[in-house]
Amino acid sequence: MVGGLTLAVPIEAIREVVPRPAALLPFPAVRDEVIGAIDLRGAIVPVLDPVALLGVPSPERCPVILILRDANRVIGLAIESIAGVLPLDAADMTQLDLRDETDTFGQPGGARASRAALIRAAFVHGDTRGLVLDIAALAALEAMPLAIERSTATIRPGSVTTGVPTLLFTVGAARLGLAARVIEASVPEQTIAPSPVEDDLWVGWLTHNGRRIPVVDTLRLLRLGECRRTQRTAAVILRLPSGHLVGLQIDAVNDMLRIASDEIKPLQQFVVGNRALFNGLYGTDAPSLLLDPDAMQADAQLGTVGRICDKTEAGTGSRAAADVERERTNALRAFLLVRLADRRFAIPLSQVEEIIATRTSGLGLTDRTQGIDDYIIHRGRGVPLIDLHRVLGIADGGNGAPFTVLASADGNQAGFMVDELCAVERSSVQLLSDTGGDRAMARIAATITTRGATYPIIDLRAAIETLCPPPPPPPPSPSPSPTEDVRDDQSLAFEKPLQTSS
Repeated sequence: MVGGLTLAVPIEAIREVVPRPAALLPFPAVRDEVIGAIDLRGAIVPVLDPVALLGVPSPERCPVILILRDANRVIGLAIESIAGVLPLDAADMTQLDLRDETDTFGQPGGARASRAALIRAAFVHGDTRGLVLDIAALAALEAMPLAIERSTATIRPGSVTTGVPTLLFTVGAARLGLAARVIEASVPEQTIAPSPVEDDLWVGWLTHNGRRIPVVDTLRLLRLGECRRTQRTAAVILRLPSGHLVGLQIDAVNDMLRIASDEIKPLQQFVVGNRALFNGLYGTDAPSLLLDPDAMQADAQLGTVGRICDKTEAGTGSRAAADVERERTNALRAFLLVRLADRRFAIPLSQVEEIIATRTSGLGLTDRTQGIDDYIIHRGRGVPLIDLHRVLGIADGGNGAPFTVLASADGNQAGFMVDELCAVERSSVQLLSDTGGDRAMARIAATITTRGATYPIIDLRAAIETLCPPPPPPPPSPSPSPTEDVRDDQSLAFEKPLQTSS
């Protein structure tokens, strides 16, 4: 919402939503719409004024900045609020032609022409009416300053990460990491309800999958300061051994990668913060503090908050709520959520062996009908790179897939190229009745539903088995003649008389 106008933006074009700081950073006025910049965890991102950009009435205040993404470039747009998420299809939208080819002096272009190019459709969905903002057209405006995402700029060819799947996120100025095996889900920013008790650690409740989950101040838990108290926050939901869930307050998820034990640098014996919860440092230029997953699960403070939550939500059934939650958790499976172009898919985390930066060999050993794009040498053997865009019939946009997910089946290993590693989620599986047609190779036979969206599951092992059919069975051995003795030594041994000694 901005200036009384409802704008719709494709979900894939939204990187995140952040509060507007009290003052924007100075930024060169390359365009009239640029009103400053923000420091987004060490990256300078220009911010646009919606009044100048869209010609809407001046709103009283724009306390929110919407970080928009075009490929690997980002820019901020000041807005009043987020109104919600709507599924829009062709029946909901009216395509618009708002061309204004001359400015007030009769010359081509001008502010009105640029403004018209940003709106590609209007929509009606129930009682909601608004306009669809074209992010590609926004990024294409002359001299529009966009920041290059550092996560893309720093990918080095041949860089490899192996080991424990780990979610990296930021809380204030702290960069943290936590093993995915203890994470129930990462939750985008949402409004939280205040906690029912006055407590410095327990800051409120959030709702996830129909459950109320307590949220704690992550920095206060780690004794690294305290989080900024706001009515909205994102969170990483920690799963405790008892089956309780507790949310760790965060600002944003940065990445998901596998970290080997030899990549973790020890903190020695110095005591800083809540030292018992720390596992070490990962990275050099901008290191992340890795949390000890077992210590986090065993923390007494988190256990207390989780138990309080369980008491307030216990049902009237014959079993304790914790027992019910343990059964529910055991029924869930962990998935790596990835992006291919403008679509998102789920890969069973149990099938993910390594995640490496995509590299090419230029061998020319390809089979486009099966999606094999190249072969690389990895850990002493030739590994095919599978282009999932081609396999699933998705346009790749020509930007290349920066990440490769490695998986194996029956000793055969393949790499599957993806555009983005989104998150790790746990969810139950819904089977699909239609498993044929063009989707057969990737074996999309099931889906998961999380964060209010449905993700098709890609079975990487089944895809490898399709590429590597089993060898033909050996020819049958000739049948023995009736006069042949077919007993083996083992059967003869059982038929010998039992020998005893006196």
